[in-house]
Amino acid sequence: MNTSEQKTGGELRVLYQLHTELTILTPALTVAPGTPETATMTAGLRETTAAAAELLAAAEPEALDHIRRALAYAAAHDFAAACSDLAYAQHRLSVLLRRDDRPRRPDAAREPTLRWRIGTSPSRELDRP
Repeated sequence: MNTSEQKTGGELRVLYQLHTELTILTPALTVAPGTPETATMTAGLRETTAAAAELLAAAEPEALDHIRRALAYAAAHDFAAACSDLAYAQHRLSVLLRRDDRPRRPDAAREPTLRWRIGTSPSRELDRP
């Protein structure tokens, strides 16, 4: 493996680590805000964010802004606002790190969905909009 491949793998690792921390910290702050455990997790997120900041600034600056804002909210004990920004950043990283290589059909977004008709049993006909 050459140096650029090793660098790319390391960059991806820090982004996956950041994603994992966001996935764990957001519900933890919702359920147990202000506890020593969430303070430790927030400190860890601050370190991981610092390690990923350069890459995030280039690839997903909006996620970086939301993480930084969430850390500021958490420091100010505004945990609801922190959770909101963390959830948004986690979503943006999920989109960035998505590994789905399947091609998308351009017309898939315009296809009608099938919905059950109100008042009919599931075994009866479907309503096609």
